Amino acid sequence: MFLTVDDYKPVCAPRELDVLQQSDTLTRQRAERTALEEVASYLRSRYDINQAYNATGDKRNAHLVQICVNVTLYYLTQWLPGKMGMASRIELYESAIGWLKNVQSGKASPDLPLYQSADGTPVPGMPMMSGGMPRQTYDW
Repeated sequence: MFLTVDDYKPVCAPRELDVLQQSDTLTRQRAERTALEEVASYLRSRYDINQAYNATGDKRNAHLVQICVNVTLYYLTQWLPGKMGMASRIELYESAIGWLKNVQSGKASPDLPLYQSADGTPVPGMPMMSGGMPRQTYDW
């Protein structure tokens, strides 16, 4: 998977992560899958997100890793009674979504792999066909 347990250390203590995932790694992995899909939904139109997620170790984009961690932690905190400790997680989640929206609108440009054509040259955005119907004059 794209995220590792060590990726959570900058924003979450190991004991806190164990509590949030309810001592079950499958709970964390389900939250990670949801978070990765949410992040991908913002980036997919411009970047080859599958290639970015297949990167390992230091080849991964560090900011993308942190965005995915923050979104995952936001989902993991949803089960807490009375939304305990949610203020910081909500702030990090909203910051992550704000950055993703900036990338989507072209205001931020991360170092992520672009889509490539068959000959290996980068293609900005997903390939898209354009055109329309033949011009109609309606002159009778």
